[in-house]
Amino acid sequence: MDYQFLALTIATAIGISTAILVAATGELLVEKVGVYNIALEGVMLVGALTGFIAGQTTGSWVLGLIAGGVAGCAFAMVFGLITVVLRTDMIVVGVALILVALGTTQTIGSSYVAVEAVTKIPNADIPVLSSLPFIGTALFQQTWVTYIAMALPFVVAFILFRTRHGLNMRAIGENPNAADTAGLSIVGWRLFYVAVGGVLAGVGGAYITLGIVDSWAGNVTAGQGWIAFAIVFFAGWQPLWILVGAYFFGALSVLGDVGQVMGWGVPSEAFTVLPYVGTVAVMMLRAWKQKSKGAVSWPAALGLPFYRG
Repeated sequence: MDYQFLALTIATAIGISTAILVAATGELLVEKVGVYNIALEGVMLVGALTGFIAGQTTGSWVLGLIAGGVAGCAFAMVFGLITVVLRTDMIVVGVALILVALGTTQTIGSSYVAVEAVTKIPNADIPVLSSLPFIGTALFQQTWVTYIAMALPFVVAFILFRTRHGLNMRAIGENPNAADTAGLSIVGWRLFYVAVGGVLAGVGGAYITLGIVDSWAGNVTAGQGWIAFAIVFFAGWQPLWILVGAYFFGALSVLGDVGQVMGWGVPSEAFTVLPYVGTVAVMMLRAWKQKSKGAVSWPAALGLPFYRG
């Protein structure tokens, strides 16, 4: 295989994993305090369209990402208010909101279909490093958003396991009644992290339309919200494993291009579904290993509504 092609393949895999990495990191924070946002796919869709429209209107990809994050936060808060405050079933509400997001974004975004973005997220120009043979192309010609996304799991790991606030977060997700007795606002912190997760998912969605496909299409996220949701499970709720899961998805996503160049003779449809099939397979393996150990790694109160007393 040509080394330049291999370097470009690695660079592409890293780049297209960015949206999922950001969204999955946000979802990890949400789940650590006991809430799982099933509507993650819908949040990313809303962020993708809002970010694209903002970028087209202002000519700024930065404002596009900010708008995507704000829209994602607002949409996620709808989920949070219904499930955390009103204690409605998270699965039912999440699926319903995904359908709302699908219909709404397809309707509002109909006039933007196949329109090329007027502003696109540029690659970072890192002196010296970006000009290195092979590694420069593979690793040091990404966007700044990609590098920030790489750092996020490390920041989250530090917060969760090296700070008192992280201890409080884990307490809320493990034993909310005990945390409530200690004076923590369970509903308040859960809503806060639903909002934070919404911001990150919205930014991830906006990154798809401004940094990956550079256009809008109905259902442009193509299940990446579901993949991000699944990666949290695959990672065992450990931040650094989010990186592994996201880049595993990215590697599977570019296999189609590799197969065409290498002449493997495999139908393109097989490569299209491979990232999703591969993710499900890895999740099954993770579940089997977890069962064999006889222990669970998810927060004990995950998905359970909080009742005081």
